[in-house]
Amino acid sequence: MAAARRVRTALVFRLAPALALVFARALVLAPALVLALGLTVAGCAHVPPPAYGSPAPATTAASASAPESGLAAAAPEAEGVDSETLVALTEWIRDNPIPIYSLLISRHGRLVYELYTSSLTREESHYLMSVTKSVLSALIGIAIDQGLVRGPDAAVSELLPRAWFAGDADVARFSTITLKHVLGMSALDAQVPPHRRLPEDYERQRQFLAARDRVAFALTQALLPNPGETFQYTDITPMIATGVLEYAAKRTALEFADENLFGPLGFRNQEWMHQDASGHDNGAYGLRLRPIDMQKLGVLFLRGGEWNGRRVISRGWIERSFTPWIHGDYGWYWWQNYFAPGWRAHVANGWKGQRIAVVPEQGVVVTMTGCIEDGAEDRVFATVMRRFVVPALGGGAHPELQSRLAQLIEEVRTGTSRIRPGVEPRMVPSIDHKERRKRHAL
Repeated sequence: MAAARRVRTALVFRLAPALALVFARALVLAPALVLALGLTVAGCAHVPPPAYGSPAPATTAASASAPESGLAAAAPEAEGVDSETLVALTEWIRDNPIPIYSLLISRHGRLVYELYTSSLTREESHYLMSVTKSVLSALIGIAIDQGLVRGPDAAVSELLPRAWFAGDADVARFSTITLKHVLGMSALDAQVPPHRRLPEDYERQRQFLAARDRVAFALTQALLPNPGETFQYTDITPMIATGVLEYAAKRTALEFADENLFGPLGFRNQEWMHQDASGHDNGAYGLRLRPIDMQKLGVLFLRGGEWNGRRVISRGWIERSFTPWIHGDYGWYWWQNYFAPGWRAHVANGWKGQRIAVVPEQGVVVTMTGCIEDGAEDRVFATVMRRFVVPALGGGAHPELQSRLAQLIEEVRTGTSRIRPGVEPRMVPSIDHKERRKRHAL
């Protein structure tokens, strides 16, 4: 009996700090709920089955609707967005079992719409596919701003150490390849699936994934016939940009991002998967972020690189990375699209439905995540933009529908899960990390 009492006492002392923290957070969120109910239409609840990570604690609408660090919320009509059109958008998502996991809309830097499906909360991180490239472009810009990297016109052979090249011939080859060639996808002739599916592409992908140092592997690949004139979208070229960043910063891309981008914007639960054996982060894909943090990134770019009065990235870099270069609609790891006249969007575009669209002329940012595996992700996002987001800015004002909108968002969130059985584990949103980090060789 004495031993049992000692165990119970120890448990009480262990749990006391956690219980106190929960109580303190409840006190903070209580007034926020009163405010948020009139400001935002966010949804939040339980998490998917824990097969791919630990579940989040059950939450209420207060935690999802509470102000997010640095990103204010507003009623749609307060920012000139029509709630009636947002109701139609939510009904369309409800009635079409497309595997969309989240959809967020901001106007003038204020969040007016936040939807999750599949019982997801704001706290789960989602796998971003090639949106990772757009984040890497931002990190390169920050490194240039800080003087760590000389600039986009510097040759790759001057930005990386001699030891990373297989021989003098490769050093000579890359003396004519600049960082802007790498960022504009006008450097390597090195296709891999899913962008092309020839036998040699599968073999190259196998070798790439097996390579101990993927930056060194990228530096052995063939060059395009006319760098600076020809374009080839490939997942191997961004490894050179990763190498440039990590060599200059003397840390992994994730560590640099945490200090210079994710930290200042208040990101949580971020992960960068698929490091190679030497510790290089994968520049082409692998990032996992909360959709709300993706939205912050879009708002940062909308604001020209400033966040809460702090200069995070130069406006000049944002403009250069947004501007098409070799390819007619591709800048430096950002795509450009027109969804309507006056709706020029700069889009971070990830396979299977990951999107951050920044529309400066309209002050709009739209984020979407999902796992659309039938090749229809471009069509789905275009429908969201053209059928709903664009008209929402030209419609009437229906503030009386905000309560109905909140109810619909909750209905969609708690409806049938859109996380299909057998989906890749990396594509299942979770709070916990999915891989263990390695130390960088540097």
